[in-house]
Amino acid sequence: MNFLNLKYFIVTAEEMNFTKAAKRLFISQQSLSNHIAKLEDYFGVQLFDRNTPLTLTDAGESLLKSARNILNVKQEAELELQDIRDFRSAVLTIGVPNTRGSVILPPLLMKFGRDFPQVQIRLVEGTSNEITDALYKGDVDFTIGFELDAPDKIRTEVLHEEHTLIVVPNNILDEYFSEEEQGGLLEKKLLPIQVFARCPFIKMKHSNWIGEIFESSCREGQMTPIVALETVNIMTMVSMCRAGYGVIICPSVFVEENSPVLGGEGKENIHTFILDFPNAHKMIAINYLKNKYQTKAAREFIEMTKKMLARPYEGLSKMEI
Repeated sequence: MNFLNLKYFIVTAEEMNFTKAAKRLFISQQSLSNHIAKLEDYFGVQLFDRNTPLTLTDAGESLLKSARNILNVKQEAELELQDIRDFRSAVLTIGVPNTRGSVILPPLLMKFGRDFPQVQIRLVEGTSNEITDALYKGDVDFTIGFELDAPDKIRTEVLHEEHTLIVVPNNILDEYFSEEEQGGLLEKKLLPIQVFARCPFIKMKHSNWIGEIFESSCREGQMTPIVALETVNIMTMVSMCRAGYGVIICPSVFVEENSPVLGGEGKENIHTFILDFPNAHKMIAINYLKNKYQTKAAREFIEMTKKMLARPYEGLSKMEI
């Protein structure tokens, strides 16, 4: 018995047809039959009931599970040894949602690049659904984004909770609220969107998650928003907000100190409130496939990401903005 016998057995069990399995393996049907016969001789059992249609015997069902485990262990061992050999020229592919990467990745990539200059980084950017599809297909090593709920296939390591904020330019506050009203608002951290029903809004299209939250929170608050601008680009939305064009809702990552858009000095022109709406706040996590070997480069990056981006969960009542 050898690994090739087991591989050919697995393919035959998947196809349940010797002719199709032989074509898939690019060998003759006679050669495939010989490989299966060697396994049956080795174990002293019949693996297939060769009546039509072809089926696995109880012994075949048992071996199929073990054979897959054996070949998985073999593949992991090969990858681990190759990883040790090739670490100096490793390539790491990371999936991140559009625009989020521009906020969270620069300090992380700078430090990783200094510590591991031999590792080449490739970014796959897209919508949350697109990068999740890339993860399932094996096109990325892991994703940094919303926590995925697929415990049978995906391992997640939560970094922090990301809140959805109402961001109000100072000029909008001055134009639509009296000094007394502003004083009352600024004492609060958590507000429903309908508080700003009189104000112009900049919104994302519904196809975007933030767009969905905006429309859902408006419906919940029985509010018809005054939409001054609609866009598909979140960076356009937050930039126009900073310029004073209208109120927005956006993820809290865009107003953190290291944000190139609304962080730092950009916060002087705005006030922020946590959106009081169910499901408007998401856990940000590193997501990777359970059954995919993580290279040394991937493991090092994941550990660095956890150290730099992980924050303890504090809940809405303790969040300071």
